[in-house]
Amino acid sequence: MYLCTAQEMRDLDRYTIDRMGLPGMVLMENAGREAARALLERFPEAKKAVVLAGSGNNGGDGFVIARHLAAAGWEVSVHYFGQVEKMSPETRTFYGVCRQMGIPVAGGNGSEELIGNADVVVDALLGTGVRGELREPLRTLIRQVNRACRGFVLAVDVPSGVDTDTGAVLGEAIRADLTVTFAAAKWCHFLRPAAEYRGELKVVDIGIPPAVVEQNPPRARLNRPSLWEKHLSPRSPWSHKGSHGHLLVLGGSRGMLGAAALSGMASLRAGVGMTTLGVPRGQEGPLAAKVTEPLIWGWPDGPEGCFSGEFPMDWEERAPRFTAVAIGPGLGRFTREKPWLERLLREVPVPVVLDADGLNILSGNLSILKQRQGATVLTPHPGEMARLLGVSVGEVESSRHRAAVDLARRYGVTTVLKGTFTVIAFPDGRQVIHPESSPALAKAGSGDVLTGILGGMLARGIPVESAVPLGVHLHSSAGRSAAVDSAHSVLASDVIHHLGSAIHQIR
Repeated sequence: MYLCTAQEMRDLDRYTIDRMGLPGMVLMENAGREAARALLERFPEAKKAVVLAGSGNNGGDGFVIARHLAAAGWEVSVHYFGQVEKMSPETRTFYGVCRQMGIPVAGGNGSEELIGNADVVVDALLGTGVRGELREPLRTLIRQVNRACRGFVLAVDVPSGVDTDTGAVLGEAIRADLTVTFAAAKWCHFLRPAAEYRGELKVVDIGIPPAVVEQNPPRARLNRPSLWEKHLSPRSPWSHKGSHGHLLVLGGSRGMLGAAALSGMASLRAGVGMTTLGVPRGQEGPLAAKVTEPLIWGWPDGPEGCFSGEFPMDWEERAPRFTAVAIGPGLGRFTREKPWLERLLREVPVPVVLDADGLNILSGNLSILKQRQGATVLTPHPGEMARLLGVSVGEVESSRHRAAVDLARRYGVTTVLKGTFTVIAFPDGRQVIHPESSPALAKAGSGDVLTGILGGMLARGIPVESAVPLGVHLHSSAGRSAAVDSAHSVLASDVIHHLGSAIHQIR
């Protein structure tokens, strides 16, 4: 399922109309019918509805919704804002149909009493093409809806008052209980603050042929099984531990051994054949008392239980055994950290995942990424992303998708910008948005688990364009499963324990 900008959606509509010959009126009819159906499914008994319609195509959808609700026995009135002569041809047609059916249609009447007495308010005012701050009377009208409505609010395509491409609120925006959007989700559905206004999201088919999307594919997609499910086929009975890859996790300085242990255990639960935890030499004993499944490899250590910046004597012998490397969980900061990381990135030809202090070390010298031969995955949270780009956290959060793709394109990496609706960006500009979230994952150690999952998937030989969305999905799904009792009490180790059930649900 794709995720569209306003322009990409216009291009799909226009191609369908001009090249495929499907009239715009048919698309509008399909859109309004599907939105009305969503209401009728939620409210089997007839209700009282007020439709607020603009003069553009979003308003036309509203007139179609009114017609279908009236045909189902609802008490419906339509209140349009704008001039009839400025309506699009399709909108004017359905405006006329409503009048011929005897549905009450009035211009510019949006009183609080009217809105407050409705069981359902349909927001069909603006749609996806809005730019800049809202003008009156719409700004006041939207404020009245948010203040006075005691019923259910349906937003048509996007809540009026949000910017489709950035998620910004343009002064005022409708707070919907349900948003029914057409053909594909839009960026504002997954970007704050607009995502907080949409309520439940339902994407419906309006008849745009699949061939049209194949000819004009949007650059972003939602994280769905079609991207990766083929990589979770049943294992061969003839396979062995060497068949499923070997991950090296570098981290676990004194006081942060738990981070490396979590990554290692998560990678094994995610299906890698073997995992080795590379830790400062003095931490081997404490780590061995904590975990039994991963192998442990002591690296030269410095003061205070950190890495020294040197490589072990057997590095060149053992390095070819690994099929992926994860750097950062509990890594800490140490002298000679930059040349240490630079050598790793230069000499390791297999996929590398960088997280936590691996990213913090990298932030001072991102140019070393251009020396990489294999795939590189960066997994920053917003604070780490801000350091990598040299901007504020607020700037990152106000444009998460653009920050992620900027980093990915500039340095040829895959970026996983963590948070609610995680953004994945690839070097060629394609993006994948994870459409689900779990507050259970807002807990220390959760990022280390994700690093282990991603490293494990890459070590298994799954291509990065599938491994990363798959890993993000498993992490999210396991977090939701672990939160059955309470999201407050979930531990990172609980998420690891639920990875098996997350994989089973996919299979």
